[in-house]
Amino acid sequence: MNLQSTDLNLLLVFEALMDERNVTRAAGRVGLSQPAMSNALARLRRTFDDPLLVRTPEGMAPTPLAQTLIVPVRQALASLRGALDAHSNFNPAETNRTFHLLANDYAEMTLLAILIGSLSHEAKDLTLRVYRPRTLFQPPPANSLVDFYDLAIGFYPDLIAFETGIRTELLWEENNVCIARPDHPEIHGSMTIDKFAAARHVSVFYKSQGTGLIDTILEQQGLERKQTILVPHFASVPFLVAASDLIAVVPQGLPNCFNHLRLQVLPVPIEIAPFRLTMAWHERYDNDPAHAWLRDRIREVSSGREGGSE
Repeated sequence: MNLQSTDLNLLLVFEALMDERNVTRAAGRVGLSQPAMSNALARLRRTFDDPLLVRTPEGMAPTPLAQTLIVPVRQALASLRGALDAHSNFNPAETNRTFHLLANDYAEMTLLAILIGSLSHEAKDLTLRVYRPRTLFQPPPANSLVDFYDLAIGFYPDLIAFETGIRTELLWEENNVCIARPDHPEIHGSMTIDKFAAARHVSVFYKSQGTGLIDTILEQQGLERKQTILVPHFASVPFLVAASDLIAVVPQGLPNCFNHLRLQVLPVPIEIAPFRLTMAWHERYDNDPAHAWLRDRIREVSSGREGGSE
């Protein structure tokens, strides 16, 4: 038997015939006319080179081959129906799906820290496996949103042009603030552009925004800052600031994650574009109920996040 040349709809016909043992009733069950059902039975017989069902005084009776075939056929159809039901009737309380997320450390500290509380009640068997990019603004590797990651969450100013078929959605944007340790010798509750330029900085390096933009703005005013430390992620920045005379420019939500450090949080004395946290996924997941449900939960957390959108 060549499966490629077999009409798989015949499996539904075979199941109905085995259940009903009557061509007319089986035809009604699958929505065929009686002649069409008789034709389908003839095709099944040719496919398997077996009568499958034979007439007896008590009605149609299955052959030994038919009795052997019906078990795996029922199992296959049940699996398919289950998959289709799961697609159309997704229940988060019953899912054990694992989602692979690419997320920078800021998304972990802000979005995911709140999201996991919601998911633990709604979908206790769901797993989020989180991967971190090498640097803060690094976009997903080529085709990774097709082949591996379900979602990417981060700062992706160039993502739309980076890969075709990618959906992007702004989760929130927030202004920048400047942080310094509470007993900084030069900074006492206020920040001027001269203090800002004179201070030593810890910076998060990335390609399209931030450090390069800040330096460009200062250069336009005849000023230059000293970047003492450059790091790839935000998580270490508050600790480096708290332990030194360094200052840093960070999203305004970051100091809230480190309240125990009691950092000074001050306005940045120059105009800088806000941070924009973006969710990205491949269009092939648009109609995946589980994926759509997770995106909705992320939207809810983002819209309700205190201090998130500006």
